[in-house]
Amino acid sequence: MAIHLIGLALLMGAIISIYLPMISQTAKILGSGPMANIPFFAVALVSSIVIAISTGSRGGEFQKIGALPLGLLTAGVMSAGMIIGSSYLIPRIGIGAFFVLLVSGQVLAGMVFGYFGMFGVPASAMTTGKVLGALLVIAGVYLVTFK
Repeated sequence: MAIHLIGLALLMGAIISIYLPMISQTAKILGSGPMANIPFFAVALVSSIVIAISTGSRGGEFQKIGALPLGLLTAGVMSAGMIIGSSYLIPRIGIGAFFVLLVSGQVLAGMVFGYFGMFGVPASAMTTGKVLGALLVIAGVYLVTFK
């Protein structure tokens, strides 16, 4: 794997560590997790449109949005749930435990999705190394969260 891709993925992880607590603070100020989504998604929509246009996307690409299968649009509902969930959990369990549990859920789900080839990802074998890695992640979750 190329070093610039690793760096970009690490940067994205750092950004998640910044923006979810920011959304949590927005929810606190507004008094509601669902309300925190409104300015977040408004800015995200405008930013996405500007980025799409500035990178060469034109009317043809925008017209394809209407042809998306409805099941794929549930990602928006999932995103809203992530924001509301983080707004609820971060003040209650702390940022460290939240992110360790969040990443652990991603690792475990990624193993299952990869094994079964779900959601358009190529199927991959369940290896001893992957299982041991997942067990180490779970042990890390326990240590960071409960010790």
